[in-house]
This record gives sequence, structure tokens and C-alpha cells, in this order.
Amino acid sequence: MRLELRHLHVVLAVAAAGSIRRAATSLKIAQPGLTAQLRRIERTFGGQLFVRAPNGVALTDLGEHVVLRAQEVVDKFDDLCATARKIAERSQPASIQLGGVTGALIPQLVSAVREVLPEQDITTQMERTGEAVMDHVRTEKLDLAVMAEFARTPPQLPFGVHRRPLLTEPVFVALPAGHRLADRSELDLTDLSGEWWTMPEESVGGPRSTFQLTCEAAGFTPRFAHFGADLATALELVRSENTVAGVHPAIHDVAGIVVKPLAGNPLHRRLVLVWPETSALADVIDRVHSGFITGYLHRTHRSALYSRWWNAGGEEFALGSE
Repeated sequence: MRLELRHLHVVLAVAAAGSIRRAATSLKIAQPGLTAQLRRIERTFGGQLFVRAPNGVALTDLGEHVVLRAQEVVDKFDDLCATARKIAERSQPASIQLGGVTGALIPQLVSAVREVLPEQDITTQMERTGEAVMDHVRTEKLDLAVMAEFARTPPQLPFGVHRRPLLTEPVFVALPAGHRLADRSELDLTDLSGEWWTMPEESVGGPRSTFQLTCEAAGFTPRFAHFGADLATALELVRSENTVAGVHPAIHDVAGIVVKPLAGNPLHRRLVLVWPETSALADVIDRVHSGFITGYLHRTHRSALYSRWWNAGGEEFALGSE
């Protein structure tokens, strides 16, 4: 007879029960059938595994050896099944969880993942701050997120979180259409030293702190008028309150607003992908990374202003080494 895993379960059941009768009950088979099966198992092992005892059966020396090793085999097999299931679940999760700070980058990320896994369900979680996004990645609530980093205030990467740079994106400046600088094709940051600024929500290491450090390095301290504005609110405040604001370079035309690049790109952010070690996307990050950049470039050239910047040397700045 060839021994199989089920035979080891029989031996372990008899040893645990200390009685063939009780083992037969737990295994839900007839006692005579169990006895006959046990005898065949013993012949295969070459000797008795059990002897009669006052209250049932007891292990022989051979039986103790077999039970010890059989338990190891069964435990390893159970571990094999459990780890295989985890890998299978990772390979084919019920839903891919993507995230990032609210804005245009998340749809770009969804498109990149969709291209790699067209049949996979995808859900998104959008937050107002990078800290909230990173916390979701750290606690494995997100499989992948797109985030922005700022050179003067780089974030600390939590243990177990991986990072892949995408590109460096310039920050342009939105001005009221009637602003004294509205006719310029490009501005110096110092041209805006006397302006009042509308800033997005404060985030540790985010735009406001980075912006202030950059302005101070240029020789002036910026003046802030409004904080915590989303893009739509920021643009309305630029138009109605005669403030200025940093904006995404591919922003669409907005009535009453003009957008200008800054000479030398002093304000910029590094776009990166971050994911936990256990991410369901860990094995396809290279493909998602490539797809994101390809999609981003298509989007870039849909904006006349951003496309001009890109073709005038911006590509080297954006895609150069970190």
C-alpha cells in the first residue's frame, strides 16, 4: 500500500483519541473499517504503532516516532496550503485599492493599472493630505498610491513601504487676467515677492512649507492670504480677491485667469508611486510605472502651455535623474 496524507491523519486521530472506537467516531467511519485500515498502515511502516491499553490503545516506540514525524508532515502541508492561498489571493485580489491626494493624478493611476489588469476591479481612496495617503499605504489599506514629494521637505518612508519615482512636475502660477504681469510669457519667482498668495491645505512637508522655504532662499518672505483651498476655490480667490496661486501645469483655461510658468522651475514636485510590501500590484509595478508616464505625456500635450514648456527643455527637467 502506498501511504498518503489521509493515512497520516488516521494515525494522528487514533493517537489523539487514545482509542480506536473514539477515533472512528471523530473520523466518521465504522470501527471495523478503521481497524482494518490501521493494520494496513502498520504493515507499510513495518511494525505495530499501537498496542492495547486498559482504556484503549497506547503508542509503541515505532508509533511515537511515526506520530511525531507525521505531525510535522501534516503541519507543513497545512502551511503549504495556507501560504499558497495567500499568494493566490495576492495574485487575484477581489479589488485593487488605489489612492492619492484629490486631483488629476488618481485618474491617471487608475488608467495605468487598468491597462495592465483590464479585468480587475479597482476602487480608489482620495485624501486631502499626503500624510493620510501614506498612512493608508503603511497600514496596507491601499495597494498603490501616487504622491508628490518636495525637495526641501522630503518625507520619511515608513518601514515596509516601497517607492518608485515617476517624474518631476513644475508648479505654474495663476494670476488674475488683469494682473500687471499677465502679459509676460514667463515669470521670475521674485516678480511675485509682493503678492498675496492663496495656498492649498497645509500638509507637513507639503506645498506651503516648501513654498515658503523656496521664497526665502530667493530673498523674500511670501505673504499668505488664504489657506486650505481646493483648486476651484483657489482659482475663484485669484480672480475675485486679486491673489496668486500655484497650480498644476496642465490646468485647463479658466475665464478671468492666466497661468504662467516660472523661470528655472523653482517650484516643483516629484511624483512617485508608493506601495506596501504586500501589495497585490508588487509584481507589475514596472508596467504600471511605464503606463503612468505614457499616459501623463499624452495629457501634457493636450495643454498648449504645458506642451510649450515641455518642448522648450522641460522634458529633460521632468524626466531627468532624481
